[in-house]
Amino acid sequence: MITRNTERTGIVLPNGCKAVHGASANIKEPFTFTTLAMHELDAGGGHAYHGQFGFIPFRDDSRLPRHIHIEERYGQDLELVAERILVLNGVALTELAGEIYVTAPGTMVEIEPGIPHTWTACPPGVVLPDGVISEGQFLMVYEYSGQTGFYPTRSTKPISSTAEYERYDGDLEAIRFPRLSASEVIATGTLIWNNQTTKDLRLAN
Repeated sequence: MITRNTERTGIVLPNGCKAVHGASANIKEPFTFTTLAMHELDAGGGHAYHGQFGFIPFRDDSRLPRHIHIEERYGQDLELVAERILVLNGVALTELAGEIYVTAPGTMVEIEPGIPHTWTACPPGVVLPDGVISEGQFLMVYEYSGQTGFYPTRSTKPISSTAEYERYDGDLEAIRFPRLSASEVIATGTLIWNNQTTKDLRLAN
C-alpha cells in the first residue's frame, strides 16, 4: 500500500523510503512578473543533510552493488545514514529493499537509513506515460545525511541499527543490480509517477 504524505511532499513507499515526482511535488508560482514554476521536492522538516554531495552520470552497464550507508564518527557509535537521489534526466532503475522501481526524470528518492539499495540506468526502449523513452543513461545527484562510505550487503532486508549490518565480503558482481532487458523492466519494475506507483510502462515500437 502506498500512502500520500500530507505533511511533506511526495509519497511514502512500503519500505519507508520517500519518492517525489511530478504532481507529488509542492508546485508553486510565487512570482507575479512571470509564470515560472517552482517544483519543491523537499519542504523541510525531514532528515538534515551534512554528508557528501555530488553527481554521477550513469549508463545501463553502471550497475552498483547492493549496499547501505553508515556514518563513522570519531569516538562515537556508528549510525545509519539516509541518502537522497535526484534523477535530473534520463530514466533510472533503483532497487529498494528488494523491489525494483523505475524512476522518471525529475524524481527525487529519499532512501531511509538502513534500506539496502542499488542503482543503474534503465535499458533503452522503455516508454513512460508521458512518452519519454529510456536511452540507457541518466544523471544522478546524490546527498548523504552524514559522512559515509560504501557498505555492501547481500541482504534486501531493512535494518534499524548498525549492529544488524551483515557485511558482504564476496564477489561484488553477485550483488550488483541485475542486467535487465527493457521487457524484463516492464515485467518486474514499478514506476513512481506523480502521487502513486503504477505498472504503466510499455516497449518502444
